[in-house]
Amino acid sequence: MNTKRSKRWNGDVKNLTADYLKNVIEKMQAYGASAQFSKNGTVEGPNYQVINESGKKMAFDSSNLLIQPDDNEFLGTTFSPIYSLEQVQDLLAKINSPVVKVAATRARRAAGTVGSTSTPRGGSALAKAKEAIAIQKYEYYKTHRATLPSDIREHSEEITRMMEKGMSAEDAFAEAIKLCFDH
Repeated sequence: MNTKRSKRWNGDVKNLTADYLKNVIEKMQAYGASAQFSKNGTVEGPNYQVINESGKKMAFDSSNLLIQPDDNEFLGTTFSPIYSLEQVQDLLAKINSPVVKVAATRARRAAGTVGSTSTPRGGSALAKAKEAIAIQKYEYYKTHRATLPSDIREHSEEITRMMEKGMSAEDAFAEAIKLCFDH
């Protein structure tokens, strides 16, 4: 018998689920702007710690409950690099992008695991992806408003198009800034 409980996370942040990353982002927004993932945890998600600007750390398990980590859980090779809030949001955006969803659906179909209710029909997946992009774009704008050119809003549609093609919010805004100064 093969259950999820017996499987462990493989250490690749690209394999984390959207729901798990949403919970991590929520904790990061509440407690600190950086996160680090442990190799400990389940296939649904590893244990992780949120780090604030002062270097204080709070550890959570894969169910997002506060834990006391083992002494060596975030030492040596048993942890990931430290990720900023923007990097975790970018991971979530890539998971939620239409391209990734189509590839995952095709892989499940090839494996014969897609049922009639597992893939949303119509524009709902696209609508969710566009919503995620809009949220990321706004969060980046809100965070960096003071350092952005005043006419950056004129390039909102270009920023959205670049993000829809897989560019991070940071890269899309940087490209738009180039456009602002080239006219």
